[in-house]
Amino acid sequence: MMELLSLDDFKDTKIDPNWGPFDYLLHVLDVDQQKMQKSQNAPPPPQTLCKQDHKGFKLRSKFNNSVGLKRKRNLKAVEEEDDGDGDRVAPKLKPKRSKKQEKSVCPIPPPDLPPLFRQLIVEEMGGRGLVLVIQKTIFFSDINPTASRFSIPFSQVKTHDFLNEAEAKELDDKNSMQVWLLDPSMRGTSITLNKWVMGSSSLYVLTNTWNPLVKNNQLKKGDMVQLWSFRVNSLLCFALVKL
Repeated sequence: MMELLSLDDFKDTKIDPNWGPFDYLLHVLDVDQQKMQKSQNAPPPPQTLCKQDHKGFKLRSKFNNSVGLKRKRNLKAVEEEDDGDGDRVAPKLKPKRSKKQEKSVCPIPPPDLPPLFRQLIVEEMGGRGLVLVIQKTIFFSDINPTASRFSIPFSQVKTHDFLNEAEAKELDDKNSMQVWLLDPSMRGTSITLNKWVMGSSSLYVLTNTWNPLVKNNQLKKGDMVQLWSFRVNSLLCFALVKL
């Protein structure tokens, strides 16, 4: 409940002959605040009455200081948002990216199976389940007549799902498989599929009739090729595409 001021509240007041009506009003407000603080058993706020000039006093308090700080902070925020023209906002700083992130490049997805191959396999042969096994560059070892094989390193294989469990076990037991291959000129031929383990490395290989295939399709070192797998009546087949 608010208490009214009495004459006792002004017993310590020293009247300045230069005070005007506004000075008396400020002093009354000051006395009222001090009385309210005492009634709440709390120390009075640090307020001072200092003489400004012959015309009046200036009241300073924590309240005024906090308001001033808020105004300064708000002014600073406005200055940061305004670039000087008054209608543009300064851009936010982008987070720095590491050199590794800047150098990283998204891998380019491999091209799809050419339309002519897809038409022959799907529409004419009734092939299903096309899977890209590998995309690689032809090395000298792939066209070396003495080696007579096309290597499919495990480290470059896109997926091993082109084999079913029975076929995978057959190769793991070091047994070869006869499969049907559609060469880059879209001619079919029978070829042998093996799995080789060389030390800590493993690879699939196409052998036996590989040399004639290289010659007939004029494959050379540096050519980029894709090997696709598909099935015709559940039988494993391959298509070798020259890009």
